Formats: sequence, C-alpha cells, structure tokens
Amino acid sequence: MAIIKCGVLCVPAYDETAVDAVRRMVAAHVPGAVVVADRHVTSQRFLVEEALRRWCDEDELDLVLTIGGTLPAPGPGATEIVPDATLAVAERLMPGMSEAMRAYAQDETPLALLDRGVAGIRGRTLLVNLPAGAAAATLFLEAIAEVLAPVLAHLREDPAAPRLLDDSPPPRERPQPSLTAASDDVGSAASLARRRLDPEEFAEYLRRRSSGA
Repeated sequence: MAIIKCGVLCVPAYDETAVDAVRRMVAAHVPGAVVVADRHVTSQRFLVEEALRRWCDEDELDLVLTIGGTLPAPGPGATEIVPDATLAVAERLMPGMSEAMRAYAQDETPLALLDRGVAGIRGRTLLVNLPAGAAAATLFLEAIAEVLAPVLAHLREDPAAPRLLDDSPPPRERPQPSLTAASDDVGSAASLARRRLDPEEFAEYLRRRSSGA
C-alpha cells in the first residue's frame, strides 16, 4: 500500500485538538495516510504561501490541510488570508470540494456560508482549507472524506483511479410506446423499425395496417 504523506497547517495558532481530530479522520478514510508534518504560522500571507509551497514542491506531500483563517475580513488585510494564499499557490482548483463542504455544513448551521475556504492542486498535492476549531474542521472534512482517496489516486496518475460513472446506478429503462399508440403517418413504420422490433411483431403491425384494424 502506498504511503500518503499529509501535512496539517494551522493559522494563526496551533490547535492541537483540531489537528488530532483531523488526523484521525484522514487516517480513517484514506488508506495509507500518515501525517508527517504539522505546524502553525502566523496570519501573514507570505508565510502561509511559503509553507504551502515547501510542502508541495520540496517535501512532496500528497495532501495538505489547513485549519483556520477562512472567515470574512476587510481587505486587503492580514487576517483570514488562508484562502487567498492558497489561491496564489494552487495551479488548478477543485471548486466542487469547497462547495460540497459548505453545503454539507449548512445543514448544521447557516453560518457555514461565511467560510471562504478553497481546494486546489499544486503539482501532485491536494490543498484543502478547513475552518478553525475541531468541530468545524471535522464537520467540513467529513463532507469530502470519501473522495479524498479517489482525488489523490488521480494526482498519482493511478490507472485504477475511479472515474465519474464507476459507481453510478445503471440507467433506467425507458418505457417503449405500444404499437397501438403509434401515429398513422408514414413515418410510424420507420420509427418502429428503428426501435428494432422483432420481425414477426413488425410484420403483424403491417398486417393490421393493411387490413384497417
């Protein structure tokens, strides 16, 4: 099993309770996940960007989760700048993940919509912003926990990485219209033939047409 190297970055202060809760959730949902780095930086954008770049480019972590710094604040300013720093570092965005987290948490509190967190990709690293506090961070992370492993598989270019429709239910069968409901215009026979009717069934249809039944 491949080791999934993870990092947890707290802004602006280290939150041991939140880090431990996030660590447990990641271990439970991502096979092989190991948190190899956890630290905090103060709420200065260049420090956040520097930490994210180092973990992505030099340490080559697979998953980086940030905790804190995602609330609204007057801008430009030095507070709540984690989403802005993440956007500056990310090369591709994963908007569905951040949208899913807010929608999921909104069932608990409408204040979930205050969160400005983003998710994105730098190189082969997935970056995800989580709000401050153990309860909020784990609530948001719970929304996307099941898709973390599939996303990371795609970033590793794993040929077995699941595709969008792999787990979808089979398409529902559409009811075929009955023969008696077919219109009497010239195109009726052609449309029935295109539906690949049994030859005997189609012959019976033509017989009824010719007899005026």
